[in-house]
Amino acid sequence: MDLQAIIKSLENCPCGRYHAFDLKVYEADRGLVHKVGDILKQSSFPKKIYIVSDENAMRVSEGILDTLTDFEYELKVYPDMRYAYLSTSREIMEAAKDFDGILSIGTGSVNDVCRYAAAQSNKAFAIFATAPSMDGFASDSAPLIENNFKISYPCRQPSVVIADTDILAAAPIELKAAGFGDILGKYVGIVDWKVANYTVGEYYCENIVSLVKKAVADVVAMADKITACDPEAAKSVMDSLILTGCAMQLAKSTRPASGSEHVVSHYWEIHKLEKGIWPDFHGKKVGIATLLVVRLYKKLLAYKTIEPHAEALDLEDVFKHYSPKNKDEIIGYNVPNPTDDIDPAVLKARWSDILDSIENDLPTEEALYNMMVAAGCTTELADANLTREFAEEALIYSPFMRRRITLLRIISMLGIDTEGLYNC
Repeated sequence: MDLQAIIKSLENCPCGRYHAFDLKVYEADRGLVHKVGDILKQSSFPKKIYIVSDENAMRVSEGILDTLTDFEYELKVYPDMRYAYLSTSREIMEAAKDFDGILSIGTGSVNDVCRYAAAQSNKAFAIFATAPSMDGFASDSAPLIENNFKISYPCRQPSVVIADTDILAAAPIELKAAGFGDILGKYVGIVDWKVANYTVGEYYCENIVSLVKKAVADVVAMADKITACDPEAAKSVMDSLILTGCAMQLAKSTRPASGSEHVVSHYWEIHKLEKGIWPDFHGKKVGIATLLVVRLYKKLLAYKTIEPHAEALDLEDVFKHYSPKNKDEIIGYNVPNPTDDIDPAVLKARWSDILDSIENDLPTEEALYNMMVAAGCTTELADANLTREFAEEALIYSPFMRRRITLLRIISMLGIDTEGLYNC
């Protein structure tokens, strides 16, 4: 992937913004686990580095430390980092205070805690990826858990991302399918971004959306190869995951890569965490949430006209669906009510544009389901330890854990009969 060519293609973008990102080097190829030191050196990465990983990632990255002969480093290996806690980031910040850079070996949670630590302490950050399981590698935000509530904190992209495609291809099928599920969420993200643009004039860039659509199309075309131990397919998925991460940096927003489906997933996660239940892989949940949200959005095509009204927000009802310890966060996201900025007349005038996006930017539920099955994704709620009631609750109440306009957030404003709309 030619990073500079992407930047050059966006020069003088019609959206009026200057586009750039912090990622300087991205390499994905076979055997790169034995070249990490050379790549970091050629990238002028600092010589004194703090390395963070967990036992699973270190096991599949055998030989990586042998390449770091020109570096002074200290290694911290956690037993199994399934969760990205803010407290862990703070722990890493303290341990890395005498180092100039942080290298994360792994995926998901390991990357996120390191990303935040590096950003907060103004240190260089690099990633060696071990599974194509999510799109956060090149992200400039880190979703971290505190008080069993997940908040996305602004950070910086890594300057270097390295991936050995043999290692990616050998990753567990469930992790590769999770990466595919995370990519599918972009369908919903694009629709929700357009809705925010149409209703409250939120910034939107068609060129960035085109990049994301291409990334999604490239991965979807390889759906039947996702579960195979195929380095070429693994590279294709990784390239697309990197591109969607870069899109977030280009837009200075998570809009290009996530919408209602991600928030639904986070809702499930925080409630499981509250009960001490492993919430499952991020991309796995995002895939199922995407299927549910697409199904719901497609139902809205039946409403050719609407009679919108201001939202009558019942915060006391919302509080009942979150832990009491998260009351302050819910108030912060909903007071003042973000939908107060939506003029019902504008919503009515732009409804045909919203319907057009639902029709053309989203695949049919059948097509989406078939993609997921081909890629080995989980499609049934029970297989992700989710009940129908819990899923429907998330569709209604998850929008209140973020301060952002999405189509899911404004359904109550549409003046339509919602009976059966949220049925899963």
